[in-house]
Parts: sequence; structure tokens; C-alpha cells
Amino acid sequence: MERDMAGVLRDLRRTRQSRRLGDAEWFDVAYRVYLFALVGLTAVVLASDAIDGVVGDGIKTSDLLARGPSVVGLIVVLAFGMGLRSGADGGPVAIEVADIRHVLLSPINRRRALLRPVGQRIRSVTFSLAMATAVLGQFVAREVEGSRAAWAAAGALFGAVTGAVFVTSAVIAHVIRLPRWAATAIGAVGLAWQGAAAWINWNGPSSSPLRFGPADLDGSLAFWGIRQQGIDVVAIVITLGAIALSLALCGGLRIEPLARRGSLVTQLRFAATVQDLRTVVMLRRQLRAETLRSTPWGGSPRTPISERRGSHRSVRSMIWRRGFRSLRRLPASRLARIASLAIVGGVCASLAASSSLLFLLGTLAALFLLGMEAIEPLSQEIDRPDITDGLPIERGDLFVHHLVAPAALLAVTAVLGAAAASILEPSHAAAAFAIALPTTLAGALGPVAGAVLDAPTPIAVADTNIMGTPRDTEQSFVPPEFAGFSNAFSTFLPIILTSLGLLPIVAMRFDPSAGTALRATLGVALVLALLVRWVQRRDRWGVAIRSFFEAGRAEQQAT
Repeated sequence: MERDMAGVLRDLRRTRQSRRLGDAEWFDVAYRVYLFALVGLTAVVLASDAIDGVVGDGIKTSDLLARGPSVVGLIVVLAFGMGLRSGADGGPVAIEVADIRHVLLSPINRRRALLRPVGQRIRSVTFSLAMATAVLGQFVAREVEGSRAAWAAAGALFGAVTGAVFVTSAVIAHVIRLPRWAATAIGAVGLAWQGAAAWINWNGPSSSPLRFGPADLDGSLAFWGIRQQGIDVVAIVITLGAIALSLALCGGLRIEPLARRGSLVTQLRFAATVQDLRTVVMLRRQLRAETLRSTPWGGSPRTPISERRGSHRSVRSMIWRRGFRSLRRLPASRLARIASLAIVGGVCASLAASSSLLFLLGTLAALFLLGMEAIEPLSQEIDRPDITDGLPIERGDLFVHHLVAPAALLAVTAVLGAAAASILEPSHAAAAFAIALPTTLAGALGPVAGAVLDAPTPIAVADTNIMGTPRDTEQSFVPPEFAGFSNAFSTFLPIILTSLGLLPIVAMRFDPSAGTALRATLGVALVLALLVRWVQRRDRWGVAIRSFFEAGRAEQQAT
């Protein structure tokens, strides 16, 4: 009976796969893969030749081999901690609701039904990280001994191990029903232990027992491009054992968390398809079961409202209080994530100034995510236009006042980032604190612009387009062959705006002086002022442009 059910399951999955692929030919798929591999490999080689590696010029190969494994091991420990949290939240696999209803609830062995999704998850994550770290190995090969192929292979091996650690730890944590607090505690202890080992090894030889971290062997795999140690095989054996254990225990994954996760992941994929970044962030928070606190941090004292209830000043103070109250209701997990992003951004900025500009990618990601986390009050206001239109204040002024609380939060994170950069490299302390605030505030340019662009069109002009003509007769002013470029530009516009915050870091890299810091700060302040002005006057400018074209058409018809 069980063998027959297994055969039925295979037939169902084979039929479903054939319907999804449709009439796609294997030759077409292979040709696309070939083009992607060819273009990708060419781009990586050209980029590695153009960029001067990722390792600082003052670091010798011997020092890199002695200190590098404990530092690189931080990535593995971080993946382990994230896997534990993912498993505690119901991850790591996302199964469609139809599969849960018709397969997992059918009289078939659950392990047999889940073996393929878990295996696919392990395969996809390991392959993705292996490709990313193989590319990183190409950049490392520019400055140290060893061939590009050897460094790429070592990087791919390290990435595959890291991806397997993430998925297997999540599966095991889910099966044993590890509480969220325990997952957080275990991940924090492991990260602190590996961080202490990295710090001790980076500052020179020491006899402290903490110089050996739990992921040193995994980190050593990344350096197999020039050095292979037999003891490192233990990390591979442990990882393979964890994969086997997770596949053996995958039948213990619970139905309720899988159903909840499958529904949310379906919505997340749709939001990503339509390029709705704010919805993607919101769904990611729901996947982590992250909710706002019912009581703000520090309590909720009653604040008397001014008697001038209808005055502009009272409305403005109400908006400010509401924004700060919203930030005070952030859960501890999100505050920890914000602090971690600030620290990562500061560390990457310091490394970009001293070693390679590639670390600016880490700073850019940290700044963008910080901006997305900070503009929570503005996002909530934009998502409720019915309440916004009922307030006795123009919408542009309302949005501008909602930027006060995020700016205060970003100022605190700027101090954290500057402190992290100063601890990593004490000589960068003055420069870090000088440009931290403008850089962090500029990181919110993209999220703020994206959120405001998502705001619905004002009711007064909702029936017309920007040219003032009715929307039912609207014609596209962009030729079809340029539609893809236009969509891509609108997608990457927030990231382009956030990247303006990297200019002070680049300027300080080439000219670390007080004058450079001052000029960079003034430039960023000017851009921020323009953004605030655009947020405040966007609706008025839209109405004025429509009125201008309408008046022109009326005059033309009159003549």
C-alpha cells in the first residue's frame, strides 16, 4: 500500500512539473544556462581584473592563513544562528498550501513526502552560496598566492558548507521544536565565542583557550586555494552528517507552521514579482512572527493634548509623538536587527576605506535595510490613505513630519556604526564620526522615495494622468522597446538614491581630511533637503503640471 502511494506521489509530481514547464525544450533551457554561465564568467573575470581584490595590501599571506579561518568562521556561525531562528519560526522549507492539503494530509509517509522539498531546499541554498563565494574567490586570487581556479573551488566548497549548515540547523531546530528564545541564545553564544576567537587571533598570537572558535575548521575550508589541512575534513564530515540527520528527521516537520509559511511565501513571491519592496519587508516580518509590542518601551504615560486641537502646531506635535511612539513599540528582535545592521555597515565602511571598495556593497545593503526599518511610521501612514486624507494637514507636510522620528533613530544607529568602525580601526575614529550621520541619513533616501512613490494619487487628480488627460484615454509616452528599461530604472531608483550615501566614504578613502568630510556632509545635506522638499511639494507640483497642460489644451481648442 505504501509503495503504491509512493508511486502515485511520483506521478503527481511528474505531471505537475510537466505542466509547469509546458512546451519548453531542454535545448532552449540548456542554451539559456550556457549564455548565463558565459556572460557571468566573463563579467566576474573582468571585474576581478578591474578591482584590486578584497584583501588589504598590508596583510601578508601567512597572516591571512593564521588569522583568516577564525574571521571567516563568523559567517558559518551566523548561518547556524539564522538557521536556528528560521527553524524556530517554522522554516526552512515553504510548501504550497495545495501540497499540504492533498499530500501531507494524505495516508502517505510524511518523511517520504517531505524528503524531496527538504532536499531541494538544501540543494538550492548550497548552490547559491557556492556560486557567490566562488565569485568572491576570484577577487581574493588577485592579491594572494594560488590560481583562480583553486580559489574559486575553495570558495565554492566553503559556500556549500555554509548553506548546508543553515538549512540543516533550521530543519533540526524545527523538528525538535526549539523555542525562539533558545535559538536566539544559542546563536548569540556561538557568535560571541567565534567573535572572541577572531578578535584574539587578529590581534596576534595568544595562549587563551578562546582562540579556537567553533567554526574555525569550516573557515579554514575557504583557504584551500593555497593550503589544505587534513583536519579540515572533519568540518565536511560533520556537515554531511547534519544533512543525513535532517533528511532522516524531516518527517517531523509540523503541518501548522508549514501551512502558515507556505501561504506567506506565496504572497511574498507575488510581492517580489510586482517589485513591492515594502510588502516584501512586511511579509518577511510576518514569517518571523514579529509583532509590535502592546506597550511601548518605558511605558505609555498620558500626554495632554493642546487645547488648540485644530492648529497646525498641535497636529504636527501629534504626528511627532505618534512616530516616536511607533518606534518605541518595536520589538527587541527588530531593535537587535537594526543595531546589527548599523554595526555591519560601520565595519564594511571601515574595510572599504582601508582595503577594497567591494565592501561598499555590504555598506549599501546595510544602509538600505536600515532605511526600510526606520521609516515604519511613514509606511503605516501611506498604507492608510483613508485616515491620511481626513487629517487637517496637507499630505506632503504630513509625510515630512513623519520623517522626524526615523531621522532620530538613524542618528542613534549612526553612532553605533561609527563606534564599530572605530573599534575595528582606531585610526578611522575621527572620520567615522564625522561622516556617520550624513551617510546614514542618506541611506534612507531610497526607502523614503520608494514609499512616497507608492502613495495613492490625490483624489483631486486621480482621474487624470500627468498630462492632464483622462486615464481611460491614457496612452503610453514610452515606446514599447524602452518599457523594460523604464521598469528596471523604477526598480533600481531607490537603490541608486541610497548609494549616494556611499560618496562620503569614497571621498574619505582618497582624501581623509577635515575639508573632505565637511564638503561631503554639505553635499549630502543638500540632497536630503531636496528630498524633503520633493516629499512636501510632490502633490502640488503634480496638480500644477496637470493644470498647465489642461490650460494649454483649452486655449488651443478655443483658437
